[in-house]
Amino acid sequence: MSLPNKKGKLLKGRLLAAPLAILLLSASGCATTQEAELHEAIIKSISVSQKQAIESKISNWFGGLDITIADDAFSQTASITIERKAKDDSRGLPIDGRHDNPVYSFTLLSDGEQCVLRNDQNGELTKLENVTCYIVHEA
Repeated sequence: MSLPNKKGKLLKGRLLAAPLAILLLSASGCATTQEAELHEAIIKSISVSQKQAIESKISNWFGGLDITIADDAFSQTASITIERKAKDDSRGLPIDGRHDNPVYSFTLLSDGEQCVLRNDQNGELTKLENVTCYIVHEA
């Protein structure tokens, strides 16, 4: 799109550039605001159904592998770590000696109303339905 300015010169694309820049800046501002509203959270008392909901969300990130978290997960701290179980021999010792399985971490976050689980490896967030959590400084 080209329009003449006051001096008769054609303006090429400048009219579209300004609104586009404003749109991009406002969109990135929203993302920053949303991230700033999430705070680390804990669960005061985790029920069996809440534990299963969290395990299910983590399992989805691992392509459906069975995941087990502790009965008191997220009760003391907002983060948990999970590592793949090493293969053991008949004596219960790791087959290849020491294992180098990676450790994965997850953080429980809340905006004061909704609990969200963050995959710390890739930053992905997923909402946790029917899970009640409390922002750490409010707990």
